[in-house]
Amino acid sequence: MSTKKRSPWALVCATIVAAGALAADSTPAPPMNILSVEPRVPRLGITPCVVELFRDLSITNNFDPESYQQFEYTPPAGCPGPWAKVILSVDASGPGTTFVPNFQISLADARRDRFWTTELLVAGPQFNSGAQPWRIERDVTEYAALLHDARPGFAIQTDYYFRDACGCESARVTGRLIFYPATVAQTAPKVPDAVYAVNSTPGGEYFYGLTLPRNIERAYLDVYAQVPEFWFSCVPADAAASWPLLVETPLALGDHVQQAGDGPGQGCSGSSYREVVVRIDRQPAGVALVYPWLNSDLNLRFERSVDVPVPTPQSINLMPYRVDLTPFAALLSDGAEHFIVVEHANAQTQFRHFFTSAQLLVYQDHGSQQVTGQLTRNTLAGSAVDATQVRSDWSVAGDVLHGDVERHYRRQFEIAGYVDTSKGRIKSSVKQEQTVTNTQVVRVDEVSNPEHHTYAQNLDLVSTTTRTSLRQQGTKVLGLDKERFHYPLKIDYEATGGILVSGPPFGPYIERASAAVLQGHHQQGSYYRPAGTYANRVYANFAGSRAFDATTGQSSEWHGARSHYFFDSAGSCSRERVTWLRTVLTSHTQGVGCPDGYNRVRGFAHPDGSPDSLGWLR
Repeated sequence: MSTKKRSPWALVCATIVAAGALAADSTPAPPMNILSVEPRVPRLGITPCVVELFRDLSITNNFDPESYQQFEYTPPAGCPGPWAKVILSVDASGPGTTFVPNFQISLADARRDRFWTTELLVAGPQFNSGAQPWRIERDVTEYAALLHDARPGFAIQTDYYFRDACGCESARVTGRLIFYPATVAQTAPKVPDAVYAVNSTPGGEYFYGLTLPRNIERAYLDVYAQVPEFWFSCVPADAAASWPLLVETPLALGDHVQQAGDGPGQGCSGSSYREVVVRIDRQPAGVALVYPWLNSDLNLRFERSVDVPVPTPQSINLMPYRVDLTPFAALLSDGAEHFIVVEHANAQTQFRHFFTSAQLLVYQDHGSQQVTGQLTRNTLAGSAVDATQVRSDWSVAGDVLHGDVERHYRRQFEIAGYVDTSKGRIKSSVKQEQTVTNTQVVRVDEVSNPEHHTYAQNLDLVSTTTRTSLRQQGTKVLGLDKERFHYPLKIDYEATGGILVSGPPFGPYIERASAAVLQGHHQQGSYYRPAGTYANRVYANFAGSRAFDATTGQSSEWHGARSHYFFDSAGSCSRERVTWLRTVLTSHTQGVGCPDGYNRVRGFAHPDGSPDSLGWLR
């Protein structure tokens, strides 16, 4: 008998065959959107049940709660569950002059009102007259606990970005849930037993508590965090104090719409680092990443700066970051009311327009009514971000200001605990390290002249996070997840103009502007379960540039490329790339570099990079 050791790839493939619902897509799919490369959620090879949630709802640029769009969700009559897979698919459309705000699609939890909703999707296709309809999808199988009962849902705007006060028509959305019933060949994955909406407050107030099941074995928090302002372009506060034009110029990177009493300044000062801290009963319990999300306008007077016709990564489908709260499972199971919040811990006062949302996913120990245990280690509590300013050199030569800044930020912590379950004591630990390096070169010509000057900034942001989550029972490893997130961003930007005070016309203006952007969303993971191992990788990139002359209304040097690659150890491969010149696509390719030149993704995979608990790998 052969004693040859099976490779991890062979082991996971054997698991896939045994688990059923993991067949690869057999037919290459057309692009989900002709002007983007975001991958569609892979389908399964069985006939699904489809529930239409809403049709042609209007998403308005309005934060009046009375304008929130409500719909009623009813479970599929022909597919009672369990489900092998559930997909949320949303089509957004509107006339070419429409501002399409970011919006969320959510379902009410047990409180059944709009203040307690679980987000299934946070999205928003950008302005583009060349692609009026956009399709956005998300695998929501892990939220199946919400989908067994009828409940109201909401389509709500999340974007505070009032950039188009033109009275244009609203964007309109149509959404559906696609249910794949579990079969012998397509088995249902293990999903969380319950999902709860979590309160999020910018100021960190603790308004609402949760009373949770008393037998929680594992717990996770999916966090959405969006900061529209250009926090990564902030200059040091002392430099802004010495040269006020750095923050008072209307030419800097920024998207703040001037309100009554405001100045026209677009610049910002202070820290160029952002994070979202999760707290349980005021105790720090985890840190979620903030993706350097880009608005369509790098400056409000330089509209659709580089992302037309193709959007930047995560701009039309914001990914949640999954925080592992398993070390707190015993605490959450003690029967007391607990306050779980997410907050922008280091937001500046001028950063008013941020969005956070979170939902708690819990797995229960079905062999007991009550688990016990404790938190044994938490180095996040009481720790601070280690911030180092390598250099901040500023000088004036004639009437030209030069600045050269480099700053490093580091956060490292470990959280551990155990829970005594019906299966015995299970220990868990989470180790996370975040490093951010931000380099900026700033130049202001005619720094003494607010009416007419040139503002230029070159920034290079590199954000890297590594995380290791371990669960073990005695010497047996139940789960070992190692993940790395890498978010690079480079912007070269320059604008000439100023603030006319002796007009008419009066006010801020831009004569010329140019920008070049390189942005990435890179992540990779390796995962171990007793049933097998799995590894995957997402590599999404954007490169775009544009020069604009406001005196003629003409743009030149307008071109770019956008790509999205995904592959895993189970044979999935998806590669898509587009290039463009001005507003016209010059190429759109799929599958180039994959076996046989086709995209084929396993049914369980998350090619968009969204969180995955690997419930199929048991």
